[in-house]
Amino acid sequence: MWNATVERQLTSTMTVEVAYIGNKASHGFAGDGPAYNANERSIVGFGVAGLNPDSRRPFFNRFTYPDCSVSQGVCGLANVPVADQLTCCSSDMGNYFGMDASSNYNALQLKVEKRISQGLQFVSHYTFSRARFHDNNYYSVDPAVGYGPMNVNRNHVWITNIIYELPFGKGKKYMSGANTLTDYAIGGWRLTSITGWSGGLPWTPSYKDCAQDEDTSICRPNLASGSFPLGVKRDSNGFLTWFTPIPELATNGATGGMFARPAKGALGNIGVNSFRGPRVFTSNMSLAKNFRVTERFRGEFRMDANNIFNHPVMGFNYTQGNLCIDCVGTDAGRITNIENNTSMRLLTFGLRFSF
Repeated sequence: MWNATVERQLTSTMTVEVAYIGNKASHGFAGDGPAYNANERSIVGFGVAGLNPDSRRPFFNRFTYPDCSVSQGVCGLANVPVADQLTCCSSDMGNYFGMDASSNYNALQLKVEKRISQGLQFVSHYTFSRARFHDNNYYSVDPAVGYGPMNVNRNHVWITNIIYELPFGKGKKYMSGANTLTDYAIGGWRLTSITGWSGGLPWTPSYKDCAQDEDTSICRPNLASGSFPLGVKRDSNGFLTWFTPIPELATNGATGGMFARPAKGALGNIGVNSFRGPRVFTSNMSLAKNFRVTERFRGEFRMDANNIFNHPVMGFNYTQGNLCIDCVGTDAGRITNIENNTSMRLLTFGLRFSF
């Protein structure tokens, strides 16, 4: 891990900070971990007549157990015929805890902070980051095929946190001479908010007929010239979409938009997680009022608003949505729900007494 930071004081209560943050990790998870398939089929040899597809696995018939009989299903035997001896491995081995992948993170961070004065304090920070890791698909065959942006990383994040004690009532800048009843109404209010804007989560495009071109865990088209507009809009049927599917890439080499169908037995060259989903805007706010009941008893009224502007976070990313770019007539490209772990506006009210 490494970092470098420069900080500058602008006023007696305000500072600005610029930082570079970096780290590199080794011997970690491939994908979201902890295990991956150590015996995937390679694309090399796909479609060759008479070739056993499982022979394209890294550990196909790599190990032989002379004392194990396939027909009897037992081991510890003597003189087992060679044709009946157990050999390994002709199937997936999806439970390998390799801990042999790497990742890295680099970020530029900007922060402006105002310490409390006249009842106001805030901190606003922006991060532009680049996080890369190894996806677990095809990792045992060629780790480079699945190396790309980390699926949980948002490359742009801007968060602002504000606390403001409203300047009304006794002891405050405005209406400091208010009587007790007026002070109960206007004094002691505190406003806090957390507002965030972020880039979208990554996703990887797939194409309809990839099963005819390969039998691996990779299903990506090639990059071609052309455009492929992304953005939240409604289609002719009234559905919210992130993209409009292109006509089916029906033959090898066919093109549409910015995509082309790969040759049979070849992997598409579009990188993993090379596209981004919808941006995120959220704003939470709290309004609280402290008041005195008696000399010993104090009270606090509080209202918390989650997603106060009721702005939906559109769900289209590596875990949500049909990512097929040429599946016309399906829900490909549609936004069918808000993003996981987000909600629409939620108001909570509370009253607390302390003594």
